[in-house]
Amino acid sequence: MKKILIMACAAGMLTLLPACGGQKTSDAASQQDTVQTATNSNAPYADPSQENSYNAKLGGKDFVITIKRAADKSLPTVTDDLGKSFYDNRVEVTITCNGQPFFSKSYTKEAFASFLTTKSETQGTILLGMAYDSAKSDGHAIRLGAQVGQVGIE
Repeated sequence: MKKILIMACAAGMLTLLPACGGQKTSDAASQQDTVQTATNSNAPYADPSQENSYNAKLGGKDFVITIKRAADKSLPTVTDDLGKSFYDNRVEVTITCNGQPFFSKSYTKEAFASFLTTKSETQGTILLGMAYDSAKSDGHAIRLGAQVGQVGIE
């Protein structure tokens, strides 16, 4: 009976040893990832580039509205409440009418500064993006909406 108990304990130990050995390599990998992340944490964060296209009909003509958002490193960086730096965005709006250029303009947060009423709305905020507002657009006007908000929040 003692021999069976000893052999069962030995078999249990042998099955646990390989499991412990495998964890050491994954710990090393996770430490490496942590170290890599920590070394890059001082660089400002940039929102991913984004492009959207919309189709609209106005006065019997077909319009294509293209809106591109990209981080602009030439603009001042913005810092959030935790001290993390972010690049502000620039939005390019291009509208074509029946395939011909109709409108093209570049926007930054400064274009909407008159709509930001308090200091908290201007500090720590970036231009998050713009979009075609199909609900407010009609047969006479194309309307766009812009979103200025806190960094890191979409």
